[in-house]
Amino acid sequence: MRILPFLFWLTVFCLSANSACAGPVAAAISAVAGLLSAGGFAVSVIKLAFGFALQYGVSLIEKARAKKRQGAVEARGVTIEVRMGDDQPASFVVGTYATAGIRKYIGTWGQAGKTPNAYLTDVVELSCIPHPGLSGIWIDDTKGTILWNEPHADGRGFPIQEFRVDGKDFAWVRFVDGKQTVADPWLIDRFGSHPERPFKATMIGRGIAYAVVTFRYNTEKFGGLPACLFEMLPMPLYDLRKDSTNGGSGAQRWNDPSTWAPSDNNVVVEYNLIRGIYYGDEWIFGGQNLAAFRLPASNWIAGANECDRLVDRAGGGQEKQFRCGYEIRLDMEPLSVIDDIRQGCNGRLAEVGGVFKTLVGAPGAAVYSFTDDDILVTEDQSFEPFPSLSETHNGIEATYPEPSEKWTAKDAPARYSSTLEADDGNRRLVTGVDFPAVPFGRQVQTLMKAMIEEERRFRTHLFHLPPDASPLEPNDAVAWTSSRNGYANKKFLVVRVIGKLTFNQIVVLKEFDPSDYSWSGADELPTDIGWLGPIEPPVQPMYGWKVEPASLLDDAGVPRRPSMRVSCAPDQDDVRQVRIQVRLKSSQAQVFDGQIAYDAPHSWILNGTFLPNTIYQTRGKFVPISSRKTDWSNWLDVTTPNSRFGDGDVYLPGMIEDLQDFTEEATDWLRDGVRELITEQQRIVRLIAEQDFANFSDKQTLRRELVSRAGDITANYKEEIIAATGPGSALVARLTTLEAKIPTLATVTALDAVTASVTQQGNSITAYGLRIDSLEVEMPGKASVSAVNSLDTRVTNNEGVISAQANSISSLFAALGGNSAAVNIRASVLATPSGYAARYGIEARTGGAGTYRSASMYMDVPASTSAPTRIVFLADQLVIASGANLKNPFVFENGEARLNVAHIGTVYGGKMILGGGKLVIDGDLGTIEVFS
Repeated sequence: MRILPFLFWLTVFCLSANSACAGPVAAAISAVAGLLSAGGFAVSVIKLAFGFALQYGVSLIEKARAKKRQGAVEARGVTIEVRMGDDQPASFVVGTYATAGIRKYIGTWGQAGKTPNAYLTDVVELSCIPHPGLSGIWIDDTKGTILWNEPHADGRGFPIQEFRVDGKDFAWVRFVDGKQTVADPWLIDRFGSHPERPFKATMIGRGIAYAVVTFRYNTEKFGGLPACLFEMLPMPLYDLRKDSTNGGSGAQRWNDPSTWAPSDNNVVVEYNLIRGIYYGDEWIFGGQNLAAFRLPASNWIAGANECDRLVDRAGGGQEKQFRCGYEIRLDMEPLSVIDDIRQGCNGRLAEVGGVFKTLVGAPGAAVYSFTDDDILVTEDQSFEPFPSLSETHNGIEATYPEPSEKWTAKDAPARYSSTLEADDGNRRLVTGVDFPAVPFGRQVQTLMKAMIEEERRFRTHLFHLPPDASPLEPNDAVAWTSSRNGYANKKFLVVRVIGKLTFNQIVVLKEFDPSDYSWSGADELPTDIGWLGPIEPPVQPMYGWKVEPASLLDDAGVPRRPSMRVSCAPDQDDVRQVRIQVRLKSSQAQVFDGQIAYDAPHSWILNGTFLPNTIYQTRGKFVPISSRKTDWSNWLDVTTPNSRFGDGDVYLPGMIEDLQDFTEEATDWLRDGVRELITEQQRIVRLIAEQDFANFSDKQTLRRELVSRAGDITANYKEEIIAATGPGSALVARLTTLEAKIPTLATVTALDAVTASVTQQGNSITAYGLRIDSLEVEMPGKASVSAVNSLDTRVTNNEGVISAQANSISSLFAALGGNSAAVNIRASVLATPSGYAARYGIEARTGGAGTYRSASMYMDVPASTSAPTRIVFLADQLVIASGANLKNPFVFENGEARLNVAHIGTVYGGKMILGGGKLVIDGDLGTIEVFS
């Protein structure tokens, strides 16, 4: 009955024996190896079994198909839809890959004073262990460009270029790498007080790498809940090539993950999976506590270097020969994951005596040579020159995740061979292979070429070799010279090797040719990338767009402003408004942008500000009720009518006449009025000094006088102080006079007078205050000069009507030889029941014999609220300069304004005369004249 357990182990061997798991079944095979010399029925069964298994799993294609034979049901490839629920297995990503992740939280929010649910935030777990970050993102069917240099101020993340509309963003993403020690403060701020699903401070997610994606409501960009796919950066892995303590060179150490570097090298990924993936001291996936000596450094370094070897691309340039990517779920079988990654580099993996070794691509040089004489003829041999027709292939098709098509499974360009089909009886015998861990189209083609060419090496042998072959291991290359088979140092790959108790070795050999693994850019077949993106309705063009000159009319029907009339086609569906833009043809500067209701008669005169007789361009587009897109019309030229400003536009009616009247009256007030007022004030002072006080019942006088004479030369000082009261009157005055005089030569007089009085006459009351300071110098018949300052105040109540006024005068006067010069400054204020007025004036004036030159300035606020306030300058030349910069002054002279440099938004003009009359541009006539 020992044959039953033997048949069980034999079945395991047949179903599992390949280079990737030769080690795990080696013990079972060794347990029955002793039976190979036992003879009898057992020997016959064993020989038959090896015959069945001779071709099984020896080629790369056979290895790729092994999972299908075993009925594997594990999910493989990119997960393009987000998973939900706590029953989902945790996962992490190795290499270059993408995942939709597991949704952990979702909610809506709004900003204060705005739509309360305008924003949606999705929190998606991407890795159950820390991860370095994202390389890209897909939102629905749109590949997004993350603007890493434009973080949002509130911390929501980084905007995505493709979801920016008219400068406004509608999608953001940020990544949390799994090293966080506190809950996300931004999520707590947004959802911490949610009444049903609060985001709590305990929701830290230690060791969990996740993405926070935020969307703003936009029906044009999002038809529903956006679906995201996250492209992950390669995670840091231990690379023994960079460890100087493990056969490499560098600072990486297995027990210090902080020294590791990101990698998508197949062999590096396999190495880490076999030794085990850990988060701190916690085992996550793969092997557990495998010692480094069980993965020989020289072997694994050679495999990693082969993956990194540069190969040519068809379009030029080079790239690494083999790379990988994979989302590993923790419910996956580790050997299954390793096998997918091994397949991505045409690798072979063997475990011999607890030691794992790898082979990438073509086998190396032969490590053992033998001839027919070395084969034990006393033992059975088996040779299969050809597989069965069902196991023969002359074409290969493959699928792989294509990043450019949102990581969905894509067919790689199939490889067929008419030559091989002819060799196989004009049959096309195609096999299919999946590469779930290879998101690189060129690499898939490399793998397919090597697989189909390697499989056509049909010759497979099984025989016994003497004990000197005991060092042989699976994946070793051997050289065989055989006159019987016509081999001359022919290369074979050791597929299986089993040692007998006699130390003889049972070997299964398969022929190979290193050229099967060669690759050049010329081998690459073109790959078509299909369209992937949102399908939008066609853009509606603008129909019937027209433009013609038009004018804006006043109530009398007179054209007052130049404009244009635009029109478009009627009876358009789903149109709410028409958007119109106008620009200058010469400079392309936009001058009008507005929207008009789409109503009959579908023709409109624009109310913008346009220059007369100027060429503009205008365009329009429909503004729909829905969110569909519309397109602009072409720019059409139009010349505006020559409707220019008239007198009624530049000056209000009667303004010029009123201004003339004002300046005449103001000049009289300042020039003649100053003289008259000073004369009147001086008269009042003299009257007070000469007053006989007949109207006062009480009079008090204080006088002082000092006189010095030398012949007819006098120097006289006189001071008088008067205080008087009487019925209805009160007066106080002080008068000081100084005079120095040499008759016929010169006289100098100084006067200082202050007067205050209150007088009542019947129903009228007058309160008056006056101060005068006066200096006069005269040389009789030759010259005279005077300087006068006076303050004059008066309040009157005339039978209940009260008025108040005050004057301030400063006057300088000089005369010589019939000519004179004067500067008068006067300020007046007035308050009456009918209104308040204020005026200030300055005049400088010279001349004689009826010819005078003057410059004056007036500030006037009249009592009537219907009259304008004014500042008026009267001079031959008015200059305004910026600080001390007189290089570019504003000058008004001879009725013309001059300015060297001006920054003016819009200029309306009738005629331009340039170059001293050499170039005349007449806007009214629409002519340009050039004179030599």
